[in-house]
Amino acid sequence: MDSLPIYDNLPWETIASALQGTLSADEDLRFREWLALSPDNQHTYDRLQQIWKDKLADYAYYREADEEKAWEALQRTMFQHSGGKVASMSTRWLAAAAILLLVVGAGWWYLSRKSAGILYETALEQKKLSLPDGSTIVISPETRIRVASDYNKTGRTVVLSAGEAHFEVSHQSQLPFTVDADVVTVKDIGTSFSVQKTADSIKVTVTAGKVAFLKKETGESRELSAGSSLTYYNAVQRFGDIRSTGSSISSAGSLRFDNTPLFEIIAALQKMSGKKISLSNAALGQKRLTVHLDGESVDNAVNIICASLNLESTVKDDIYILSSRDSVIHNY
Repeated sequence: MDSLPIYDNLPWETIASALQGTLSADEDLRFREWLALSPDNQHTYDRLQQIWKDKLADYAYYREADEEKAWEALQRTMFQHSGGKVASMSTRWLAAAAILLLVVGAGWWYLSRKSAGILYETALEQKKLSLPDGSTIVISPETRIRVASDYNKTGRTVVLSAGEAHFEVSHQSQLPFTVDADVVTVKDIGTSFSVQKTADSIKVTVTAGKVAFLKKETGESRELSAGSSLTYYNAVQRFGDIRSTGSSISSAGSLRFDNTPLFEIIAALQKMSGKKISLSNAALGQKRLTVHLDGESVDNAVNIICASLNLESTVKDDIYILSSRDSVIHNY
C-alpha cells in the first residue's frame, strides 16, 4: 500500500468519529465542510474508510489492549514517520492513529494484537460458543474467556479470566484441550466439565469423563472424575478436598435446550432435581430459550433462566416461583 504524502494536517479526531458513526451535529457539519474543500480530502477519506472496513473489522482488539502502552508504541512510530513532529492526541483517538499507521505502512502493532486471540464476555446472559474442533463452551453470566488465535492448530487453549464456563470437549490425544486459569490449568482427559474462577478461588466440577487439575508453579496435580469437584484456594495456594457433586443437577444430556418452550425446560428441571418450580402466569411457559444447564445447581439454573428471559424468582414453601419482571401484580 502506498503511503499518504501528507498526513499530519488531517482532522483525525473528526475522521475517527465519522468512521465510528459518532459525529455530533456540529462535528458532522465541520466534517462535510472539510470534505468539500478538496477532491483530495474526499479521496483520502474514501481510502481510510476502505482501510477501516478491510483492516479494522475486528477493532475490538484495540479496546482490549493496554491503551497506555499502545499509545506509547504508536507515538514512537508516528515520531519516526513525521520527522519528529507528533500531534497532540488523547487515547480516545487511538483508532485514528491506528488508521494513520496502517496508511503509512506501519500497522505492525495492531496486527500483532491479533495473536492474543478472541475475547468473549457476558453480562447477565448465557452464551454458547462452538469451537472449530467440535468442542463447545457454555459461558455463564459475568464471565470473561479468551480463545487463543492458534486454537486447533498448534494447541487448544482457552483462558478463563473471570466467571464460569462449561466445556464439552472433543477429545484429541495429540492436541490436549487446556483451560488456563492464571495460577492453575485444567487439562481434558476426554470429558465435560465446568471451571469457576473468582478472586479467591478456582473450582472445577466434572460432569463426564476426567480432567487433570494442575498447579502451575509446582506441577502438583489432582485427577477428577465425573460427579466430583475440587477447589484451589488462592490465599493459601493449595487445593481443598475432592467432593461429590451429588447436590448438582444430574448431567444425563437432557438439560441442553435449543429454542425450547420454558414449560418443557421447567419440567425437565423438576424431574432431574426433585424441586418444584412454578410459573406465576401460564403464558410465560411459551417463552423459548436456548440454554445449557448440565452440572448447574438448581439455584444457578433458575438464575440463568431468569436472566435470559427477564424474569424474577422467589421461593415460597420450598417452591421456586418465576414471574415477569414487568408484572405489577404477582398471582401466587
